[in-house]
Amino acid sequence: MIDNKDTPSPGISRLQDNSKISLMEDFILLNSCSTIEGLKESRVEGVFVVCATIKVIVDDNDWWYTACICNKKVYPDERMYFCEKCNKHVLNVTPRYRIKVRVIDSTDSATFVIFDRDGVDLLNMTCADMIESVGLDANDTGIPKLILDLVDKTYLFK
Repeated sequence: MIDNKDTPSPGISRLQDNSKISLMEDFILLNSCSTIEGLKESRVEGVFVVCATIKVIVDDNDWWYTACICNKKVYPDERMYFCEKCNKHVLNVTPRYRIKVRVIDSTDSATFVIFDRDGVDLLNMTCADMIESVGLDANDTGIPKLILDLVDKTYLFK
């Protein structure tokens, strides 16, 4: 008979964390709620959630930008693009959302910016697909109807 007192038990490993936080928990339970007026008056740094209504899409010719793989804006330069963050010329670029919206709540108004990840979630479409679907070229300044349809809708902003 073998004595198992000195034999270690098999280890248990956990390859991934299954305790993923839901979007509702992230917005409502893990962050402080505020009004726009409260945000403007706050002296505390932190993440806040505001319930507000989009009233205007600001800067109709500036709802997207061309980005490097590092997600920073690139600038055209000699049939390529230059990324200041990477400090080099790049060829692999992607259009990304940067939608400036004027929002209101019962206390005040403010300008918020919806960046790419949130824009994709909100519109259910990547910026590249949006540009392709409406047939825009790099010099077109119109706002797609799908983005204009955000006006007069109320959202939780973080």
